[in-house]
Amino acid sequence: MNVGQQLNLALLRHLLGPIAPWLADPATTDIFVYGHQDVFVKRQGRRIERAAAAWRSDADLMLAAESIAEHIRRRLDPDHPILDSRLPDGSRVNIVIPPCYPQGACVSIRIFPQERYGAADLVRFGTLDETGLGILRALVGAGKNILISGGTGSGKTTLLNILGGFIPDGEIVVTVEDSREIHLSRPLWASLESRHALHEDDRAVTLQDLVRNSLRMNPKWVIVGEVRGAEALDLIRAFNTGHAGMSTLHANSAYDALVALENLVLQAGLDIPARAVKELVSRAIQVVVHVSHFPDDSRKVMEIAEVRGLDTETAPAFPPYRLIPLYQFGFGGLDGAGAVQGRFVAVEPPSFLEELRLKNIPLPEVWQ
Repeated sequence: MNVGQQLNLALLRHLLGPIAPWLADPATTDIFVYGHQDVFVKRQGRRIERAAAAWRSDADLMLAAESIAEHIRRRLDPDHPILDSRLPDGSRVNIVIPPCYPQGACVSIRIFPQERYGAADLVRFGTLDETGLGILRALVGAGKNILISGGTGSGKTTLLNILGGFIPDGEIVVTVEDSREIHLSRPLWASLESRHALHEDDRAVTLQDLVRNSLRMNPKWVIVGEVRGAEALDLIRAFNTGHAGMSTLHANSAYDALVALENLVLQAGLDIPARAVKELVSRAIQVVVHVSHFPDDSRKVMEIAEVRGLDTETAPAFPPYRLIPLYQFGFGGLDGAGAVQGRFVAVEPPSFLEELRLKNIPLPEVWQ
C-alpha cells in the first residue's frame, strides 16, 4: 500500500471512528452495522458478537456513510440508496440507506487479510490435502477452464488467487473484476476493473465490456473475479475459442454452478435456444471446484469434478450435465468441540490424463 492509500485508509478509519479498533484488528473478518447502536463483529474462528461500539445518533452514522461515499467517489443518496465498493485496503463495503433501509444506515464491511495466503496454507488450514493441491496444479498447468463455486465467505477468491499462481510463466493473463481482489505475482498480467457511472452523463464500463475487450489483448488466460451477469455469455464464448480461463460463481454445489452459469447466459436476453446454451456451457467449462464454509470457520474443497459434456442418454431432449468427481471431501460430522471431521479422497483420474502426460504436466502421485 502506497502513502496515498495509507492516508485514505487513515481518513476512512477516522470517519468510521466507533469501529476503528475492529477495522485495525487483523483477526476481524466482518463488521455489521444496523443503525447507530447495533454493531456486530466477526473474528476468525469465532461466532458473530455484538461490539461495544455506537455512533451518537443515526444522523451521525448517516454522515459517516455519506462521507465514505464521497471519499471513494460514489453516489449515495435517496436516488442511489445502495453502495457496493471497496476501501483502499481492498476491504469490501456495502451501504444501504433510506428508502431501502428505512431505519437509517446499514453498513457491512468484509475485511480481507493483508497477508496473501499461498498453496501451502490451504494444506495447513485443511482446505484440501497435498493430493488435491497436486490435482489443481496439474489442471491449471494444462490450461483447463475452471469454475470455482461456493457460498459467500467460502474462500472462492482466495482459491482463485492461488490457482492463478499456478499459471505457467510466459502466458499472458487478463483479469476482470468489479473490485480488485485478484493479486498475481507475474509480469504478463493486466488487471481490469469495471467503472460505475458517477453522474447522469457518465458512462459505466461493465464486466461485459471488459471481457469483450480482454479478448483483443491477446491473452492466454481470461480470469473473471465473479461472473454474475451478461458477461457470462462472452466468457463462455472466450472459453470455447481457445482461451483458458477461470472464474468464481455463487452456487450450492458443482452441478448447481453449471446450471447457474447457464441461467446467466439465458438471462442475457439473446435469442439462443436453451439446449444450445447447455451445449456451450458443457464445452466451455472443463472443471468445477466447489468449496464450502463450515460452522467451525473452516473451508473445504468439497469436490473437484470434470465436466464430460451432456448426458444425452438420460434425457435426450434436455440432457443434464455429466459431472465426474475427480476428488472429494467425505464429511464425517463434527467432533465434541464442533470441529469438522472427514477425509479427502481421489476418486478417479480425468478423461484427459494422457493429454497431461503428453504435455509433460507434473502429475499428482495418485494419477501416476
